[in-house]
Amino acid sequence: MDFVWIYAKRFSSFYKSGQFNELDYSIRSVRKNYQGDTRCFVVGDDPGLDVIHLKAPPVVMKDEVYHQPQHFDLMNKFEVILNSDIKEEFVLMYDDIFMLKPTPYEEITKTYGRCELDNVEEYIRTGRDGGTPYKKVWLMTYNYIQPYRNIKGLKTYDWETHLPRFMEKKHLKWLIDRLNLKHLPMIPTSLYSAHFGGETFLIEPGFQSDIWTHRPGMDFDPEFACHYMNIGDHVIVPEFIERMRDVFGK
Repeated sequence: MDFVWIYAKRFSSFYKSGQFNELDYSIRSVRKNYQGDTRCFVVGDDPGLDVIHLKAPPVVMKDEVYHQPQHFDLMNKFEVILNSDIKEEFVLMYDDIFMLKPTPYEEITKTYGRCELDNVEEYIRTGRDGGTPYKKVWLMTYNYIQPYRNIKGLKTYDWETHLPRFMEKKHLKWLIDRLNLKHLPMIPTSLYSAHFGGETFLIEPGFQSDIWTHRPGMDFDPEFACHYMNIGDHVIVPEFIERMRDVFGK
């Protein structure tokens, strides 16, 4: 399986502090726990690691129309993916996603959701984290998705789980072209799940660890017992770094 990390060095914690190379450990986690052959690609800045690096256009820093520069930067990097020798099937990753348990093909291709959605307007007000720009593009995306799913007689879920995302290049290209994503910002991972994700499984307690801040005396055992882990910069403290080194090596 080809695993593909989208990477902009300037936004990484490692670039800012030099304490812990989260991209390196995300890649290590996949190489240790994916139960199959792996090729690891990094699209964007060269990380200086043992990976296949694919250069991308400079990071998009400004978007004067929609104020969603990250979306248009992602479109540039998707264009690189689509025109590369990355295989038709691939898994989209980010540097703050860690695979903690053995993971076969059947697991990595599953589609997960946070919850089933009824009223997207109410959910974005009361049940969804994120800043104003993110919530704006999330709402735009799901105001398209829910009517589409309703017409098909299908349920809608919040698919923004920050888990590895299995994709096929032909489906990704269809979404970008059909929905004009090079010019209109919507969340491609949610659109992909809505159109091509198949059955959605709700995330069960203990499956995913989201650690966004560190608390003194924090017990990391329940976090490392999960299948996947996501972290925020404030979690990168000596105790966490030592635990990651114990699991994945120094």
